Amino acid sequence: MARPDKRINLAVARAIPPFLLCVSVYACYIVTKPLCIDYLIHPLPKYHRSSRVGAGAAILAVFYILLIVVIITYLRLLYNVIRNPGYLTRAPPPIKGQDTEPSDRNHHKKRRSRKGRTAEKPDNTEIDVERSPDGNANGDAYLLDTTSLENFYTKDVFVCQEDGRPLYCSTCCHYKPDRAHHCREVDRCVLKMDHFCPWVGGVVSETSFKFFIQFVFYTMVFCVFSLIVCATFTAEIKRDTGGANVHLAIGIGLSTLFGLFTFGMTLSSLQLAMLNLSTIENLNRRSAVWTLAIRVPDRMLARLNPESRWAPTFRTITYPLPPTPLDPEAARDYQPAGKQHVFAILQTLPGENPFDLGSPFKNLQQVLGYSIIDWFLPLKQSPCADRTGESFYELGPVVSRLKKEAGLEPPREPAST
Repeated sequence: MARPDKRINLAVARAIPPFLLCVSVYACYIVTKPLCIDYLIHPLPKYHRSSRVGAGAAILAVFYILLIVVIITYLRLLYNVIRNPGYLTRAPPPIKGQDTEPSDRNHHKKRRSRKGRTAEKPDNTEIDVERSPDGNANGDAYLLDTTSLENFYTKDVFVCQEDGRPLYCSTCCHYKPDRAHHCREVDRCVLKMDHFCPWVGGVVSETSFKFFIQFVFYTMVFCVFSLIVCATFTAEIKRDTGGANVHLAIGIGLSTLFGLFTFGMTLSSLQLAMLNLSTIENLNRRSAVWTLAIRVPDRMLARLNPESRWAPTFRTITYPLPPTPLDPEAARDYQPAGKQHVFAILQTLPGENPFDLGSPFKNLQQVLGYSIIDWFLPLKQSPCADRTGESFYELGPVVSRLKKEAGLEPPREPAST
């Protein structure tokens, strides 16, 4: 059963797009009929004005060009939110490692039958969504889905828990890639989720954040132009006739309202892009500590022996993991088959962002693109959506410092003379 706040958010998300359509149609009417036709091109007798066809045609041209740009960016944003939202596929529930005794099963059946079949299960989807995948809330042992871990230990760096395993969503039953977040409204994990946006009726994520910035920016420009035009000619009409056109007055109010809103959204979105953060990550960015699994180079594997005088002080984890949870003694003796992947478990300082590339411009490029055309045209996806590199997202100086402090950086080659 959906929670009340979820139902409200989803209902608002369905209602706002038709509302925006109605507002856009009314804005077209205000600028076209009362302003350009009835006042500038073919002035009504009450205005005592001569025709100003050039001014009316120029206003109509700029107005509809900006409106078309807003519509295109909105449709591009809407397309990605609907067709490519960045959702992660749900995994089947984990399989129990040990079956319960028949007597226990019968006992549980009797207890369930007393409650009746119509009793609703408590909604625990918002509780403990990143708990360890070794067991459920009752402590039952589960078989681990070690096959999906290959997507992580084939990378050089990934975000992990304190034990070195990736973050786990117990609602979706899968390990979460870096920066993925579970969205309550859609009940799915989303890649680099920014926020649930009722204006587009869905989740703004890494696949749509660029187009969201373009949409709010062009909408802000459109509202500023509409406000200037409506305010200028409203003042002129009041000076000539002593009255005001009610439609132009409403246009001033709508332009001011949506202009201020989109201005704030544009500034906040650009700030997040320059910091290389999402809205969710920004909530605790000054105190957040990131735990990272960083691959140990092959040249250092011999030094991982605890008896070695060069033994590192950081903790490590070796992949592939065993298919079932092991006790500490058995875990120390476990040797995975095939190639081993050893990772150091390191933590950032509070407030450090491992995804900050060191400059606002480089961070903006990760969202908007590498050319000026990509910045202003809603064509290509954000570069950050390409996760074919050595990590899920490009990493910055913080990770380089952690590697250097842990001795994981390759030795510098001597300068040639």
